Amino acid sequence: MVKLILSINPEEPNSNCIVFAIYDGRRHIGFAKPGDLAWRALIYDDDGGFGGGIFIWDDVIYFKCNFYGCLNSGVIVLFEDLHGAHPKSVKFASRPPNFHGGHTCYLFDLDGNLCMTCREPFVDDDGNSDDDDEDDDEEYIDYRIEFVIFKLDMDTKSWEKIYSLGDRSLFLGNCCTFTVAAADYPGCKPSCIYYTDELTDVEVNGIYEVEKYLDKDIGLGSLVQPFPKSELMEDFFPPLCWIIPYPL
Repeated sequence: MVKLILSINPEEPNSNCIVFAIYDGRRHIGFAKPGDLAWRALIYDDDGGFGGGIFIWDDVIYFKCNFYGCLNSGVIVLFEDLHGAHPKSVKFASRPPNFHGGHTCYLFDLDGNLCMTCREPFVDDDGNSDDDDEDDDEEYIDYRIEFVIFKLDMDTKSWEKIYSLGDRSLFLGNCCTFTVAAADYPGCKPSCIYYTDELTDVEVNGIYEVEKYLDKDIGLGSLVQPFPKSELMEDFFPPLCWIIPYPL
């Protein structure tokens, strides 16, 4: 099981909570609702799957009374008829222009807009991306992470690249993704991404200031601010997770 996504708080009165699950190494997705005796798998059938129809699911969000999924390619999928006899997955929006995928994508609600962000590889001066630099793992861990953010027009299905989160702070990771008003949580910085990673290495967790590096020549060591770390922390421990405040 990679990730669970709930439609509403199951403890609310008369809750009709639907739970989505990404599982089997992100290759499958399914859901369950009150009264179900088993999970129901959802099949997405569209040309362009990796390895003959295999799709990698990065994230799911419950947004404006519907569930949407995000493939690793950047394609957005809508899940329909979840209360009916024949639930299905349909393509809702193509990937953003010039988006190549291959790096984990996250869906979130920003002021009523469906947005997607992904970790973008840093490109060295010699034109090689981080993935090609197998001997430079230690330098990569803290500093070669940057994020790109897109906002989706739900009517035209078109994407717009955005460069600010406004007064919101975005928390993302392998457990959940959500935004909060920075002013409501002392210590939170507006227009910052607080991110964790599914890896156990503490160095891949940090704070990314969205607006700080716009239109600048970004060098190594300037992209992220690592989380403060106690001397008692080991180099490896279970992956960090965010706890969503309720009510949000």
